[in-house]
Amino acid sequence: MDIDVQRGDPTVAERSRLGRRMGGTEGNEILTSAAAAVLTVLLAGEGITILDVAGLRTPHMVIGLALIPPLVVKLASTGYRFVRYYAGSRAYRAKGPPAWPLRLTAPLLVVATVGVFATGVVLLLLGHRSASLIEVHKLFFIAWAVGFAVHFLGHLPAMLRSTGRDWTPPRRRAVPGSGIRLMLVAASLLAGAIVAAVAYSSVTGWRA
Repeated sequence: MDIDVQRGDPTVAERSRLGRRMGGTEGNEILTSAAAAVLTVLLAGEGITILDVAGLRTPHMVIGLALIPPLVVKLASTGYRFVRYYAGSRAYRAKGPPAWPLRLTAPLLVVATVGVFATGVVLLLLGHRSASLIEVHKLFFIAWAVGFAVHFLGHLPAMLRSTGRDWTPPRRRAVPGSGIRLMLVAASLLAGAIVAAVAYSSVTGWRA
């Protein structure tokens, strides 16, 4: 229990109860791993399109759009852990921070991720090729690739363990909030598909 809850702060107490309904630190870790697993699959598909962006421009843009909602879930779950840890939550303090290489590269990865997707969306809205904007997009991608490689390798063992263990019936019963977590992941996939479908005409009409 957080120290502020012991002091009787009703706002913090309510937040603490919500955190317990969501599974606390374990629930947060499971949601983060689930979102990461979804992103890994989609990013693998996006990586294939990068091998021939000119020929695979449409799937490159469609998958990029579909990635956005799951990415928001991932950033929200990791951001929540970050805030709780540095706000002094006893549970998150006890769990401890990530390894120092992951902590050092996390800001780079967040900025680069936002930059890659923001410039990609702007390019799509622009409707045609912009040499300067594409160069900025490429620079953000290079920075993102470095940060992603560090984080992917650092979190891969935990993600694999979580994928094989945390969604089994005994584990779902042991950690509250499994239904909400599953709904969030499924909703992010559905939202990604809707975003890609709505923007499909803009994607196919984009002029290189």
